[in-house]
Amino acid sequence: MKSFYINKTRVDTDRRVVFIGGETVSLEPKVFKVLQYLASNPGRVISHRELLDTIWTNTVVEPGALQRCIARLRKVFGDDARKQCVIATYPKRGYSIVAEVHWQEFSEDKILPWWALSRRFAAAAAVILILAMVALYMPQPDQPAATLGETPDTEFSLLDNSALITALANPDDFPVYSPDGRYVVYPRYLEEGRAHLWARDLAYGNDFLLTDEAGRYEHLAWSMDSSMLLFADAANRCSSLKAVAVTQSETNALIVNKLIDCMDSRIVAPKWLNNRTLAFIAINESEASLQKLDLKTLVTQELLSSSNQVPYHLSFSRQTNILTIMAIDQAGQKELLFLDINSGLINRNIRAVFPPKENFYPSSIPL
Repeated sequence: MKSFYINKTRVDTDRRVVFIGGETVSLEPKVFKVLQYLASNPGRVISHRELLDTIWTNTVVEPGALQRCIARLRKVFGDDARKQCVIATYPKRGYSIVAEVHWQEFSEDKILPWWALSRRFAAAAAVILILAMVALYMPQPDQPAATLGETPDTEFSLLDNSALITALANPDDFPVYSPDGRYVVYPRYLEEGRAHLWARDLAYGNDFLLTDEAGRYEHLAWSMDSSMLLFADAANRCSSLKAVAVTQSETNALIVNKLIDCMDSRIVAPKWLNNRTLAFIAINESEASLQKLDLKTLVTQELLSSSNQVPYHLSFSRQTNILTIMAIDQAGQKELLFLDINSGLINRNIRAVFPPKENFYPSSIPL
């Protein structure tokens, strides 16, 4: 088994994971191969062509694939594209690992046999059992009973909830088709994880630019008539909700409309309710809320809010006007909520509660 260290961060080559900040981060196969190849050649500037030929052997790949891998690695290692302390970019030349790289190999003879491990585990279990019995018979101080929905005294941030971070991971990195099947929108990544949104008209086979500036775009949502594309932009310290009319003439510059400009909360999962109204989730340090936005007046209305149960995914039925909400609590337990848009009534189905480690989305099968 082999591992290598980038500065003090360990990378496991067998499992393709990075141990950083007390957590284990899994890397996609191509992203890991890029990292491994760079780490195998520390200090050497590796050209784009060499990386593409090595990682994507005998494969036709779009130019942005390599840039996306580099952006992903910068994000994992907390690297700043301006300072470039881990991966350095050499314009029109390639990339290089500039951090300290140390390889380490674990030989099989250093691994204890099963019987030795069993003895150690048995001894440890005996100690734990004794401590548990002592703690069981020790007098316990009186403690007040917990109240459902009560906010704990210790300070916490909803945005630091590891279960929520996992649920919100993987923004839209893949093509998104319009409901009528004519257009497909995809991101073209630049440095620092920013991207432009591009569209391909499948009727004519031509590509055209949708966004006037690069950003950290996520949660793409088409209108029912395929005329408008809605997306969130988390490029700055705040979050914005933007829209662009895709059916405008492709020869003219498309105008990106800012529906909500620089909101302190993170905007998540925008969903069209009809051609005039949409719903979205706003999450800040202490509260999460589900809000409705009127596109004519740009006036928002709060539908629900909570400080301990956070909605993070929406699915809407236009036949019943029921908005299905996937929510998660501080313990990582997920639950389905059903909101009647017309009456505002919320139905909580106790059967639709899922274990913390099970990922589920209302519009798809369990993952």
